[in-house]
Amino acid sequence: LKHRLRALRSAPFPPLPSSYRYPMAGEDVPMAEAPATAEGAVGGQGKSPELRGYVGIDLGVTCVVASSSVEDRFAVTVNTNDVSARSTPAAVSFDGKLRHVGTAAEGRLGSAPKQTFTHLPLLLGSEEACQKRGDRYIWLFPRKEDSQLGPVSYNGEEVSFPPCGPLSSLLKTLTSYVSWGGAPKTQELCVAVPDFHLDNEVAAVRDAFAVAGFEATLLRHSDALASAYLHSCGANIIAEGTTQRIVAFVDMGVSHCTVSVVKYARKVAAEEGASTNGTNGATPEEDITAEFLFRRSEEAFGVQALADAISSEAKSRIEQKHKCKVQMKSKAGKRLAVESVHCLKQLSMLPDADLNLEAFMPEGPEGPEIDVGLAFTRDAFEASAAAALEGIRSMLSEGLTAAEAAGGIEAVEVVGGGSRVPAIQALIREAAGEAPLRFGLDGASAVATGAAVWAAGRRVVAALPSGSGALSKDELAKAIAVQERIEAVHAEEVKRLEQRNALEAYVYKVRDCLGSKDGSLLKPDVVGPFLDSVQLWFEDCEMADEPTSLQAYSAKLVEAEEFVQREGAAYFEKKAKEREEQEKALEKAAEEERQRRKDAGMDADKDDRHMRKEDRLRLAAKNKDEGNDMFKAQKFDDAIRRYKKAIDHVTRPEVVSNMTPDEAEEARKIKVSCHLNTSQCYIKAADAAMASAGKNAAEPFYKKARTSCDDVLSLDAENVKALFRRSLCWEKLGELDTAMKELKTALALSPEDPDLKKAQERVAKLLQRQKDGQKKVFSKMFG
Repeated sequence: LKHRLRALRSAPFPPLPSSYRYPMAGEDVPMAEAPATAEGAVGGQGKSPELRGYVGIDLGVTCVVASSSVEDRFAVTVNTNDVSARSTPAAVSFDGKLRHVGTAAEGRLGSAPKQTFTHLPLLLGSEEACQKRGDRYIWLFPRKEDSQLGPVSYNGEEVSFPPCGPLSSLLKTLTSYVSWGGAPKTQELCVAVPDFHLDNEVAAVRDAFAVAGFEATLLRHSDALASAYLHSCGANIIAEGTTQRIVAFVDMGVSHCTVSVVKYARKVAAEEGASTNGTNGATPEEDITAEFLFRRSEEAFGVQALADAISSEAKSRIEQKHKCKVQMKSKAGKRLAVESVHCLKQLSMLPDADLNLEAFMPEGPEGPEIDVGLAFTRDAFEASAAAALEGIRSMLSEGLTAAEAAGGIEAVEVVGGGSRVPAIQALIREAAGEAPLRFGLDGASAVATGAAVWAAGRRVVAALPSGSGALSKDELAKAIAVQERIEAVHAEEVKRLEQRNALEAYVYKVRDCLGSKDGSLLKPDVVGPFLDSVQLWFEDCEMADEPTSLQAYSAKLVEAEEFVQREGAAYFEKKAKEREEQEKALEKAAEEERQRRKDAGMDADKDDRHMRKEDRLRLAAKNKDEGNDMFKAQKFDDAIRRYKKAIDHVTRPEVVSNMTPDEAEEARKIKVSCHLNTSQCYIKAADAAMASAGKNAAEPFYKKARTSCDDVLSLDAENVKALFRRSLCWEKLGELDTAMKELKTALALSPEDPDLKKAQERVAKLLQRQKDGQKKVFSKMFG
């Protein structure tokens, strides 16, 4: 993990080249009627993976995956990767017989730059475009003139492949992050590609899906943002008494700046009542159409362009001061590029920043290594980035002029990491005039969320038209064969290493058992020397010229297990008997306790058994997980019972008084989670009661939910979810001022949370309506 984090810190920021202009649109794009694999669908030659629900992928320099289940298709979740992060680098690296994807691949960028392919979606362009991008992002990996990547060393061979090959591996990895448990089998995959991608690059994405064996639909990033915005606003996207809403979107990403203007409108009367996405009955959101009034994306004006301005200025200063030549396509150049990004981030928060590089490079041919320390101010940065900033100003002016011709914009939604740069915000405010800047969409996940919503059936924008890939049939077959061979070698190597680790872990485990209380039953005088021999065999394998095979490791593990089981039979028999007796004792105690409480007329769910604190903690975690399963199955009463049991286990006096700090923190997290989930169960029950029996029936449930939120906040005063849910309870109970106060507290902790912003707008409207009603009453009283 240390090596990976160190490599991540030294990894360069992503690429850019030519621009792509959209027509000054005006085409009407009503909701698509086609199912997932019709218009815009691309398909693989192999069988698609078994997905269970709806998936959206933001395919960019870094990728994000979002999904929803069949049961609740518009409840979109942003999925995390294998290191619990939401963003996954678009990178693939080759290491002996292993193929690393995503974060693991980027971690090798510092140690194996020529074996690591980064910015995969940017490798799909023409030779000229890729050459420009390679210079900007300092690509050190090999590329051929025929657009092939490589050669790289893999499995003892020199391997080359088209860019769609590594991209197919990335797509497979991204979809593997999605899990719905036991939901009904279905598949709907929508992928959002960069707006600046030309037709040949989109065709190459289709090739990647064909190699991966997927069927998917393609959108532009701006299409996905428009979809995500409708999903965020819901039926309130168009206010009562109005017929349309015009919103500008500014997406300031690493590799691009995209400006789009979208007009949302209600369908005309002739269209009302028609279900446009195959569902039975249209929701209010499905009665909305979207029309792009303007769309333009420029690679030359992304965040990377701003970072390049800093690195260019720093390069010039270093060369002038130290009389040396800085080669950007080198490890020193990469370090400078990475530090330039850090400097840009600092300038986004502070008026000045330092760019520091220790032992950067030799001063002259024979000189000592120099330490670089450069001071940057916002003014100096803006002067060096003047060309990029002027280009962004021109895009904004062009887009908002188009919006003014259609009636003016209601707001400007800003997404992307570049939106934090003060100079960018100033340009947007200048162009927007009186229209407010809003940050209601989560810049990291909005595109993936919009794609997932589209996949689930809410299709306010049209997909990209279907088309063929860039490769011929023979070229595609060859690409598939190469990737299948790579995957087969990788899978075999992973199994081999797993078996190697299993053997090593088994030796350590048995050695621990030898030193335990009953270790004498394992015959240390017999098993000990045997383990020594296994250890020597293992070390010989590590030093061998040729790697030890999977079969050899497997055979040795079986040999070791059989020997230890045979010689230590008495030990394992005793341990099995102890476990059996312990389980019987626990079950007997539980039954006796249930009977005692039943005879005494007490709560049968309460557990007063005398148990060790470790067992209490284990059962608490088990009850919490059971509650989560019940919640997913919408059995809210059973879920609440499980959560109460879990809380009871960790709040018993004999447990609380005897906890270590780590155990106390674990217990606190269990209580927070259970109280929080209990509040959601009561809110769900309240909603059901409201729908079936009205407000009075729902009120007790909202009060119970509020109490559960109180319990959460007593343990974690800054828990945003608890504040949000408690504000909802106050709102439903008619205490609007208190609800607004709770929301303001939550927004102070999480100012960019779209749910909080939406709730604040809703409560503000209710408060205004309440005030207006009071004015009318008083005017009648005193009129």
